[in-house]
Amino acid sequence: MEKQQDPAAPSGNVFVEAPKQLAKEATWLLRRCTKPNKKEYLKIVQAVVLGFLVMGFVGYFTKLIHIPINNIIGGKTRRRGKNDSKENDKRELIFKEVGQEYAQVVKMLGNGRLEASCFDGTTRLAQIRGSMRKKIWINQGDIILLSLREFQEDKADVIQKYTADEARLLKQYGELPDNAKINEGGDVMDGEGEDDDVEFDFDVDEI
Repeated sequence: MEKQQDPAAPSGNVFVEAPKQLAKEATWLLRRCTKPNKKEYLKIVQAVVLGFLVMGFVGYFTKLIHIPINNIIGGKTRRRGKNDSKENDKRELIFKEVGQEYAQVVKMLGNGRLEASCFDGTTRLAQIRGSMRKKIWINQGDIILLSLREFQEDKADVIQKYTADEARLLKQYGELPDNAKINEGGDVMDGEGEDDDVEFDFDVDEI
């Protein structure tokens, strides 16, 4: 038969026993004298204050040890994960208009340039607009929306990057062909460094 521990017995944990002991001392001093003198009154105040300080420290320390430590160093994968969470926030699905075309990134070329295979059968050199801030990563295989250049058939400007979920919706709506592969591209092509990854943020009103 297991021996049950007396609940009144000390637990042996200094962080638990210290506040209890201080509270007992304060209670004893209050019971000992109905009208404490100045010295005894200071002891009571000291015991109560120390009790609150110790309990506050214990609570803070307990929360602190349960906080997961993030990977401070990280790399482009960590940054992509952070940006993907922002991408996944629900937003209005943008459909192409006249002078625009859906495309899939074939290769990142660096300096804000990429090679895109448009779903109209044309491969174009696309430039990311300078007004787009670095917040959303563009990788090989991503579905994007291009603004075509009137006098340069083989060039265009990137105005939108779709998430995998948005690309699947476009496919369901018939905007993309049935043979379009969603989110099946890898990382940057061989020979392209981490600094060649491109990310941007955009404001639809500025487009």
